[in-house]
Amino acid sequence: MPIGCYGEETFGMSEARCKPIQSEIDKAIRMVANVGKSAAMERIRNELGIIPVFMRTSTARERAYHKWPTTKTWIAHLIKAPMKARMA
Repeated sequence: MPIGCYGEETFGMSEARCKPIQSEIDKAIRMVANVGKSAAMERIRNELGIIPVFMRTSTARERAYHKWPTTKTWIAHLIKAPMKARMA
């Protein structure tokens, strides 16, 4: 799970971006839990106490949205002065 969620603050809140990562994690969970494809993954994740990737990344992005502007790094400057869309 930690490897799949590396950089989660940048791709969070997008289910389409999280879906490939979640499917790989689900394959590993199925192997460990020794269940077939007919088993409901939501139930297995709840039983094992595993948070879905989408929820984990969304939480991390929200935390970053509140924390990063107060840091003394380059990301704070980027957040305070967002890039404006220009006509090409």
